[in-house]
Amino acid sequence: MFHLAGYYESIDPAGAYAPIAAMDDQAISTDGDNIRISSSLPFIGGAAFATAAAVLTDAQFRAPSLRTLNNLEIRPLCGGVTFGDPPQPMMFVHNPRGMTPAEDLQCWVDSTPGGGAEAHYGLVWMTDGPLAQASGEMFTVGASSASTLVAGTWVNSNITFNQTLPSGQYDVVGMRAEGTNLLASRLVFVGGGASSWRPGVPAVNLNTDLDPEGFRFGGMNVYGSFDQDNPPSVENVGHTDSAQTLVFDLIKTG
Repeated sequence: MFHLAGYYESIDPAGAYAPIAAMDDQAISTDGDNIRISSSLPFIGGAAFATAAAVLTDAQFRAPSLRTLNNLEIRPLCGGVTFGDPPQPMMFVHNPRGMTPAEDLQCWVDSTPGGGAEAHYGLVWMTDGPLAQASGEMFTVGASSASTLVAGTWVNSNITFNQTLPSGQYDVVGMRAEGTNLLASRLVFVGGGASSWRPGVPAVNLNTDLDPEGFRFGGMNVYGSFDQDNPPSVENVGHTDSAQTLVFDLIKTG
């Protein structure tokens, strides 16, 4: 299982390292600049950093356990508040980096905006261990959501499928999110326990953009499971947009 969490702050680091604030998250503990590492998800499996600052020199994740070896450098960096085509987060879910539960993870950036404070985003994918390729008979279905995007805030929206799914149970094994100014999207499954985590993807802006590598057709294992009559909702983050197109790869399990 995995969870997508984020950092956001409109800031002017002025050519020096500065931390950015953790985004509010209903599934994992945050406080100021800190995301608290859960004992259920004690690994980092991927990272990304995005800003339109005129000069983007470096971005890192920092935590006590990381510093025993080295802070986690993020490459490539994204020079805008939306990803390119294709999005290129730094993903290593098959060999994730172990963390110490209950320690705090921070995101630091060295940048120089051209005209004062600008939006800076960090994304981190946390996992329970290495993610194996999922297998089974997969099919793809389209959907939509209608989140009015707010910078630095996960905005929840219902999912409307383009076709009626047959009655039964389904595993989500892939996801694509499209929106004009959309940065990232994550799913909210009904229930507690493992269902409380919110797996997500970096977004694309056009239906002709390429997928980010590994997020479709079982590459991230199982995002979560749902009954046909009780589907997940979606949380989107980005700027000035109110309509999103979604694509899901599913396996019917019951």
